[in-house]
Amino acid sequence: MHIMDLPQMKRPKDYLKWADEIKDLKALVEKETGNEVTAEKLAEGIKTINAKRAALQRLYDERKNLNVPISGTDTLLISQIAYYDDPKRFAAMVNKLCDELDKRVADGVNVAEGKKRILITGTPMAIPNWKMHNLIETSGGVVVCEETCTGTRYFENQVDESGKTVDEMIQHIADRYMGINCACFTPNTGRFDDVIRLAKEYKADGVIDVNLMFCQTYDIEGRSLEERCKAEGIPFLGLETDYTDNDAQQLKTRVGAFIEMLG
Repeated sequence: MHIMDLPQMKRPKDYLKWADEIKDLKALVEKETGNEVTAEKLAEGIKTINAKRAALQRLYDERKNLNVPISGTDTLLISQIAYYDDPKRFAAMVNKLCDELDKRVADGVNVAEGKKRILITGTPMAIPNWKMHNLIETSGGVVVCEETCTGTRYFENQVDESGKTVDEMIQHIADRYMGINCACFTPNTGRFDDVIRLAKEYKADGVIDVNLMFCQTYDIEGRSLEERCKAEGIPFLGLETDYTDNDAQQLKTRVGAFIEMLG
């Protein structure tokens, strides 16, 4: 059976079921903390996290410039910190950084000069996993985008802020998160569409699909994604690795050969 022939997992009833799960979480949080999740508090929370997403989108938009003002490794660290930092402080500091990056772009600062623009896709990269970015950016490339859950999947698409009741807001939250094209869903053609779209938006010279060892969902999708990229004329390299540095030299050789092939 081809991966695209598998049953659909994002049906209308799935969105409703996910909303029910969020309601169960809400009840548990209220019971354990003694704090009621009111419409006013939930609306404020939605706006706060939407503002954090908007700040990350602004940061990533900076990387679309021909003059890339920040390295992929630095951007990855910022995206990883987004999971831990106070959301209001994080949004404020990222926007402050983007003000500086605007000036770097205007001044012609370009960390990608003479390098090939690479889009990374695949398994999320949690702290302290910076291995692939470092290998790419010391081998003649610069990472301009991550189509991962520590990349665009984390912040693309806002939660609809029009809900007035708690139930409406919860459904909007469910709709937003069910819209993430994670490999836990199948078929997942939306992720393939995203990779192609982002490769064009960020003017990527090539795509590197990084699969963390034993992450079967992304491993299964690898071949279909490669076929889709090749059909679109986008150079593609699939890699499997783990958190150790044992394979670093082997990976560096493969990455270097791929970047050299990009011309």
